[in-house]
Amino acid sequence: MVQRIVSLEASLEEEMDFDLRRLFPEECGLSAAVNIEDASVHVYNCLLQQEQRGEKGAGIFSMQNEKLFNHKALGRVLTVFDDFDFDELPGRTAIGHNRYATQGASDSKANIQPLLFETKYGPIVIAHNGTFVNAHPLRQQMLREGVIFQSTTDSELFAHLIGRSSSDNLEVAIQDATEKIQAAYSLLILTPNKIIALRDRFGVRPLSIATLGEGYLVCSESYAFDQYPESRYLRDVEAGEMIIFENGKREFKTIHYATAEEHWCIFEGIYFSNPRSTKNGKYHEDFRKELGKKLFEEQRLSGDYIIPVLASGKHAALGLAEASGIPYLEAFQRKHNSPARSFTAPSQEERERIAYQKLHLRPDLVKGKRIIVVDDSIVRSTTMAIITKRLRDAGAAYVTVCISSPPIIDICPYGMDFQKRQELIAYDKSIDQVRKRIGADELQYLTKQGLNDVVRSVYGAGICSGCFGGKYPIIPQLQ
Repeated sequence: MVQRIVSLEASLEEEMDFDLRRLFPEECGLSAAVNIEDASVHVYNCLLQQEQRGEKGAGIFSMQNEKLFNHKALGRVLTVFDDFDFDELPGRTAIGHNRYATQGASDSKANIQPLLFETKYGPIVIAHNGTFVNAHPLRQQMLREGVIFQSTTDSELFAHLIGRSSSDNLEVAIQDATEKIQAAYSLLILTPNKIIALRDRFGVRPLSIATLGEGYLVCSESYAFDQYPESRYLRDVEAGEMIIFENGKREFKTIHYATAEEHWCIFEGIYFSNPRSTKNGKYHEDFRKELGKKLFEEQRLSGDYIIPVLASGKHAALGLAEASGIPYLEAFQRKHNSPARSFTAPSQEERERIAYQKLHLRPDLVKGKRIIVVDDSIVRSTTMAIITKRLRDAGAAYVTVCISSPPIIDICPYGMDFQKRQELIAYDKSIDQVRKRIGADELQYLTKQGLNDVVRSVYGAGICSGCFGGKYPIIPQLQ
């Protein structure tokens, strides 16, 4: 397993940029268009709407007359396809992927998906969101057996497992592969005459379907469908379900290849997914607002203003404001992609100044006030420590920090590229110790029971809560 150890005493630039997406870096974006003219254009449009899920690389494969065409490169979707002529990706069927590196080097062109393989079933193209929990031992076994890999990404393992099946039927071979790798994945597989979409039996990673004209779109997030007024969200791909879309056929076939035991990654709802995407037909922004309401129900907070950490804490802050009647105020603005790089600054004072540029505060709004700051998580504490210091420097009378999820006390085995619990501020510290570290007068987290109550009332879904000290559906094999 590739490990990248990032210490709690990292540079300010690294700390400021360290968030949940780096803690759980497996949230790639998948997109497919089936039986739609200019399919590659629609795939591109959908990838663009999901670009927050990965900016390390992007690619699209299309199929026309059983011939494959592709374009992929390192970088963001917009950069990779800047001035690209989509006539080079013809056909009514296509799949695409934008990558946030999990297993394998993020700067390797060989790891950019989708990945093409020549098999006994003909050419197949695979796009994968997630991380295979037993990738390392499987890879080592195959290397000992003489298998030659074209990349260092774990996604390639699935193709080799398909090729090892004794069945002459591709769908059966895919099911054979799923018996060797149980989690975590959503997959799109392109063949000369069909697209196959599937999710693992735990449903860890999302995948949704919409109609568009006489064809279909398949995406990691339903928000991508909304750019087309004529599209209609159909449903989510179910946990343990395989869906086969055939070229030229209006109806699709479904196979429930495994008994579902849903453990959906709750951070899709808390943070990763666009707030306008849905799970079981429920918007994530509504879920986040309900988390804020539950915070007030549990803590009965008081203050003069509720201030979100933008944009991650916005909807929970709105819910908290609605429940409490305390005014909502966007006193902070966060500037992304600052031209200054704090890790190259010559002094600690200069590095702090640059870091503060990323969190602009109107001091007149908070002077002498009791402030409630709302965010979705505290991972390592540095950003929140800077926020509370800014508020104190501006004259805030009292600072309460509210977090709309429980403390993160354990690693995520489904994509985390380091395996050090000590890198989590709440792993070995009490809530009061964390409070002192961030410099707040008060620190309140949502309880695990509160989170479960909101999940049940909004989504009605089973979740993975291992990082909060709950149960993981399956533990990875690292050796």
